[in-house]
Amino acid sequence: MPLELVHAQPGVEEAARILSHGIEYRMWISFFANCTIEYEGRAASRTTPGDRLVIIKPDGSVIVHGPRGFKPDNWQPDTSSITVQHSEGLLIVKAVRRRPREVLVIKCGSIHSIMILKSPEEGGFWMYLNEHEIRDLLASNPSLIEEGLRIVDVEKRIDPGFVDLYGIDREGRLVVIEIKRVKAGEEAAKQLARYIEYFRRGGRSVRGILVAPEATEAAIYRLSREGLEFRRIDLARLYGMLKEQAKSSRGILRYLD
Repeated sequence: MPLELVHAQPGVEEAARILSHGIEYRMWISFFANCTIEYEGRAASRTTPGDRLVIIKPDGSVIVHGPRGFKPDNWQPDTSSITVQHSEGLLIVKAVRRRPREVLVIKCGSIHSIMILKSPEEGGFWMYLNEHEIRDLLASNPSLIEEGLRIVDVEKRIDPGFVDLYGIDREGRLVVIEIKRVKAGEEAAKQLARYIEYFRRGGRSVRGILVAPEATEAAIYRLSREGLEFRRIDLARLYGMLKEQAKSSRGILRYLD
């Protein structure tokens, strides 16, 4: 990954020029600064001045980290536009997301350093399990989703697509389950809603559950609005179960030999 520029303690005017250049050419940007953060969208938040690390990715995602913990203080995925300006001694970075409407404003009084990188090389990423493995493990162990749940069909075909898991809960209600192996976004919630609508058109009472390691705020909001549910799964635990199954299978094969 070629290094484009590292600049220590630039003034706000120089920092604005550097950041504007990096954003225009979709570079990987990180800068340390003493700043305040203002957010308005599905909620609202405001911080006092403090030292923070701001990361702007080539796809426009913005992440703001404080000095403690691993979770970001603020983040803005799927950013529609990012603008940079300087005014009255402040560097102002504004990230706007159109749908849903969200605005993140970063105001920096002093910039400690800026680094921008061009032509980032995107490497591969391997998750513990693929979706089929997760589906099969949950089908064999439905209590990981909910106690009393019984799975009656896997990859059930319906008009809108394929239902990952189709079951019955302890009260005899139908349950439609959509599985994602990565953080579930709003589209996953919409997909589940389409499946539920298919069954409800037939006059059936049915629950919908989205299963994933995490879900975005937009997904949780959509699920709540549609009367659907979310269940978090622990991929590390499922991976451990899969390894134990593999060990058991190897033991049985050795015994049969």
